[in-house]
Amino acid sequence: MSGSAVSLKQQLSFNFANASVLLIDASPIFLEVVTGVLSGCGFRRMFRYQTLRAGLDAVKTHSVSLILLDPCAFGDEAFNFVQWLRSERRGPNAGVPVIMLAAYTNVRLITAARQCGADYVIAKPFSTQGLLERIIFVAESEGRRGELIAPAEVVSTTGSGMELW
Repeated sequence: MSGSAVSLKQQLSFNFANASVLLIDASPIFLEVVTGVLSGCGFRRMFRYQTLRAGLDAVKTHSVSLILLDPCAFGDEAFNFVQWLRSERRGPNAGVPVIMLAAYTNVRLITAARQCGADYVIAKPFSTQGLLERIIFVAESEGRRGELIAPAEVVSTTGSGMELW
């Protein structure tokens, strides 16, 4: 790794305790599983909904740091939801990272996800490490600093943060 890459990794700390995650999936069991996975990674604030309507209402009233959404459970309405979110250019959640957690991934789904503005598609079942890597990937993306990244002095390796060195 080059010196600048090493120093960048040393500067980036991920403090998920202050991040708000919006989970939208029709399955209460899957919501429970994902909540457990995210809790284990340090996330503490999660809004969980089984309908897009409830998720839409939540995103209008709460500031969120990350959205995890199952497009297979809601069909084209899931893509419309993300497209609407992205069109709210001045809204506080317009640029929030969106990761779609899909029961299957085919060319049509991936194309639709890309076109509506989703950041990533992950196929179910996924590993904890795989999900965490994608969350970190979108957090490191330009303009995605928000609540997922905190100054190094705020984050400890014991508790609700994760340091990458």
